[in-house]
Amino acid sequence: MSQRFVKSSHELKGTELRNRKMLLVSSRFPRLGWFYPSMVIMLMLYAGTQQTSLLLAAMVCMGIYIAISSADFNFYLLVFLLPSLSLFVTEQADSSYATMLFLAALVKHVASRMSSMKLHVVGLLGVLGIILLELLHVFTYLSEWMNPTVRWIALMLYASLLIIDMNFKPNFKRAVYTFTCGIFVSSACGLVMNITSEFTSGPFRRFEGVGGDPNGFGMMVLMAAFFLLHVYKQARQPNILLIYSSLGLLLLGLTTLSRTYFLTMGFMVLLLLGYMVLTSDRNSKRMRSKIIGAVTILGAAFAIPVIQLVHSIIERMSIGSSLDTMTGSRSFLAEQYWTVFKDSSWWELLVGRGIIGYLPQSRISVHGQQMGPHNTYLESLVAWGLVGSVVFVVFVMLLTYVQRVKSRVGSESTLSLSANIRSKLSFLAFLPIISTMIFLLSLHSLGMYTTYFYLVLLIMNLYYTEPESTEAMEGISSGSTVSTVKGSGNT
Repeated sequence: MSQRFVKSSHELKGTELRNRKMLLVSSRFPRLGWFYPSMVIMLMLYAGTQQTSLLLAAMVCMGIYIAISSADFNFYLLVFLLPSLSLFVTEQADSSYATMLFLAALVKHVASRMSSMKLHVVGLLGVLGIILLELLHVFTYLSEWMNPTVRWIALMLYASLLIIDMNFKPNFKRAVYTFTCGIFVSSACGLVMNITSEFTSGPFRRFEGVGGDPNGFGMMVLMAAFFLLHVYKQARQPNILLIYSSLGLLLLGLTTLSRTYFLTMGFMVLLLLGYMVLTSDRNSKRMRSKIIGAVTILGAAFAIPVIQLVHSIIERMSIGSSLDTMTGSRSFLAEQYWTVFKDSSWWELLVGRGIIGYLPQSRISVHGQQMGPHNTYLESLVAWGLVGSVVFVVFVMLLTYVQRVKSRVGSESTLSLSANIRSKLSFLAFLPIISTMIFLLSLHSLGMYTTYFYLVLLIMNLYYTEPESTEAMEGISSGSTVSTVKGSGNT
């Protein structure tokens, strides 16, 4: 029996011990199982009444939950909150209350995993490189920009630790479920707010849940929909509810009346249809038949609402006779920020103006309101320059590499033949990445720490495969040794 197998066995036992400790905590706090339903009720009540006391009570409950829960469960909580973060922004606070929760989860994560944390050397160097890139601009920042800079660095580091810590392996399927539930909760809260607020007259009304932006909400919806399809394909015992949930999310995204969503969803559906027609994979064929059945049922049930939504989207796409009007001033903003980039000094062309400092330094506004470029690729050039943009791309590639290594360590001999087939990169795993990259053409996102948690989910999804049961793993590992995986440099 090899030393690596013994090490993997110890890690598995350590995971079991952590799960037992969590069960022990749950027995000490018998109401912990009601945590998520209680939070949903409190958030919906707050959405309807706008009573700050309800939000503060929810904050206290989530703070206690973070304090007594493991790093895995805290990660699930943050994923659950991602679609509803605008709900935590109040006029009484300088920053979002959600930011405080994320920072508290970071402190708990580091404190609880200090002794068991194993950082991948290459991944750590990539994280330090992107932090150093931002610190190059600090000497040009005003004093009021320092707090946002520190928060951005801390939470970007937190998101990176979720990948580069080789011993941190949360259940991605559970993360997808909580993320999907978070989107539905965000939708419910947004619906409550729309009902209780005054109706604004207009030819159409866009829906964004409490995600803060219709395009951002649409991006999350597509991301979750394709996550669910990938989980379904990788499942040993697939659940048809995943198909219905995925299609339901696609329909929910239509309520944003977003041109970007409509065009992106159409393109991605064509890609998915082409893949299902051409693929010879057995699991994909099985999924194809289930999708056809689900589309037939949902199409018959929601045909009229969907037709009305598509009609509203077409009306919105036909508004305006100029490109600037049709793109919601995005073409104007892109032109202005491209001019800012071209007119920059040599230093700014190479390393930019900083992810926190580029917006106030550019001083570009629409109707008196300061606006970002609404294009992540252009934002990268202005904020980090040519060299900095390359550094960021390398940073993302390094995180992807580390996740690939993490997914392979200790798994090559403990996976059955069917699991090894499922572990190969699937075309479905790339769909949320492609849809997100298209959406980034109409969103500026690098200055928001939430972007890096979305990046974590996208990378985890890329190499996700459903593990075998514990009994199967023990039966296979008892008759085999674990092969050495190259590139697992730990520190």
